[in-house]
Amino acid sequence: MTEKSMGERLGEAVDSAKHKVNEMADRTRAEGHEFKAETSDSPVERAVEKGKATVDHSKAELHEAASEKQARDAGR
Repeated sequence: MTEKSMGERLGEAVDSAKHKVNEMADRTRAEGHEFKAETSDSPVERAVEKGKATVDHSKAELHEAASEKQARDAGR
């Protein structure tokens, strides 16, 4: 097994930070969709907004996992 260079570790740390930013953006978008779902008078719009919130929550979870992996890899 070869040692990682400082540049490779720094790149992984930057990738981890990017994933964390994307995670927060997805969680924020999900909250917006949840708010729209709660305040909408249309049952169809409520369902659509809840669906969008679910997708954004799922994307946030993927970004969180990727961020944690990149952070671990940067430390190796």
